[in-house]
Amino acid sequence: MMRSAESLKRKIEMAERNESLRESAPGPLAIKTGDDSNSGEILVFTSRCNVYKVQKKELADKFQALRKIDTEPGERPVYITGDKRYKGFLIVAFENGKIGKISFDSYKTEYARKKLRGAFNSESRLIFIEHLEQDTDLVAMSSIRKAVLFNTSLINAVDSRNTKGVQVMKPKEGSVMVKVCRLENTMLSDPEYYRRSDSLNAIGFYLKPGDKV
Repeated sequence: MMRSAESLKRKIEMAERNESLRESAPGPLAIKTGDDSNSGEILVFTSRCNVYKVQKKELADKFQALRKIDTEPGERPVYITGDKRYKGFLIVAFENGKIGKISFDSYKTEYARKKLRGAFNSESRLIFIEHLEQDTDLVAMSSIRKAVLFNTSLINAVDSRNTKGVQVMKPKEGSVMVKVCRLENTMLSDPEYYRRSDSLNAIGFYLKPGDKV
């Protein structure tokens, strides 16, 4: 009985901590921008899992695309990028520890459509989104300050925009994944300490003193 009470207490404390981290982290609510060079269209991904497409020739800069789209009530832009001739892939990371890798040509349309629904999966809260033309090293961190370094080549690209992704960080005692970023944007004294080179689905390693993600 005592053990059950302690377990329940830990779960409540973890839930409160996760909620506090959600409120303090900018997450995808802040508009993230990608490269729009060598592009004919500007793509605006939103909090409602939609993507809006605007012809670049109509704009002085990519931010003007925000004035050209007709969003739904409560819908917020989270990522703006160029189409880059639809090469590469879109990385989407979710709070449940899963990360998807969507072939970017999945967003290419035969006709000049202005809106695509189901741009990415909606089952778990989005915490990271970025268009990559080549595989790169990313670092994921959980709410219990464990981190894992991995290369996106470990994730197979898929055509389905609704992919749930693969499990990169394994939840522990109610923890959630709270942050993903490029390795070069971190402050890790020994990055390889956190590396998963052969497989994913890891709890991760506690951040060393002074290390930041």
